[in-house]
Amino acid sequence: MGELESLLLVLALIYLSECLVWVRRGALAIRNWRGRNSRIVDPGALLGNQRGGFLLANPLPPLGNVFVSPWFPVSLSPDGLFAYSSSCLSGAGRASQTARYVRFEDIRDVAIDGRQVLVNGGILLCATSTFAARSLVESLGRLRTLPRSGRAEAIKRLVRDGLDADAVSRRLGECRSRSGRIPILSNTLFVYLFLVVVPLVWRYGFGQFGLWLLGGMLAQTVTIALLFRRAHRVLYPAAGEERFKLFLTMLLAPPTAIRAPDILARHLLEDFHPLAAAKVLCQAEAFKRFARRVLLDLRYPLHPICPVNEPAAIASEQWFRAAMGEAVEKFIQQVGLEAHELTVAPMPTEPANQSYCPRCGAQFVVREGTCVDCGGRPLERFGSAEAETR
Repeated sequence: MGELESLLLVLALIYLSECLVWVRRGALAIRNWRGRNSRIVDPGALLGNQRGGFLLANPLPPLGNVFVSPWFPVSLSPDGLFAYSSSCLSGAGRASQTARYVRFEDIRDVAIDGRQVLVNGGILLCATSTFAARSLVESLGRLRTLPRSGRAEAIKRLVRDGLDADAVSRRLGECRSRSGRIPILSNTLFVYLFLVVVPLVWRYGFGQFGLWLLGGMLAQTVTIALLFRRAHRVLYPAAGEERFKLFLTMLLAPPTAIRAPDILARHLLEDFHPLAAAKVLCQAEAFKRFARRVLLDLRYPLHPICPVNEPAAIASEQWFRAAMGEAVEKFIQQVGLEAHELTVAPMPTEPANQSYCPRCGAQFVVREGTCVDCGGRPLERFGSAEAETR
């Protein structure tokens, strides 16, 4: 392989690397290719580690988007905040959490350092992104100024806002409006780079058409970068540092400019629960399956439910999970589904099966036991009317 072929191969590899999306534990991704043709994707541990995993965004035109949507990373109550969430919608397990409990009355200041959320100068948690960290800091800042009597309703309102499908639709509509011609220009740049520049350089070398090809490519990347910066400023007004880095990278790297629409939308829905995002982006059956998954996760959390024995921390986890469960059931009812129908117990798949895991649905031939995959959650017998919600 000659130098020219090696250079073109490196270009292709750089572009493919731009299509890889890192999704941290504590979040799911919704991969959207065309309209509502979206899928909830859990990178798991196949292409990652204990901190998260990679997934591949659509590399070919028409280029789609990957929306990252985390679940709330702390358990709130009127008395305090617990840096732990029992939610686990990922098959790879929970993210690492500090499990630090702080009473609201003891909070002197809340700050941000990159993805880290700091309370009283100490690390409370590491968010899935700087965007999620900023949003959480703003919420905690508002809550700590409220009297205890007003905190419960404020927390419940915060949960409801995260489950607002209409707000998700408005946010997506604003992104489409602000993106303008960026998707068209990015797809055009892909065609120009890989179907015009690469074949011509491969066939005739760089000398004959090189300057003209570079000029055309530069004109497109500069246009995309400028439009991206303008749209990003409106959609993420507080993200000045991230915006400057991305703008500069797009000016210098056409593969990054091609992914501009995806980068612009990546963190768009981080203020919303994945269930609300799925309602807007996914088809009815996919949403229904995911709604069942969310309900079962709230009712039958992965063990251990709480990693500490501190009564205040346990109370916060239970209070917030109950508030989230109530909001999720109301949201599901509002969209025309019934929670009890989604969570109906399974039927035995084999005559010998006598019990099942209420969380994951795995079936067992023993009458009593635990599900190892769900952290040791007790099994339930088929036909039992009891439902363990601890």
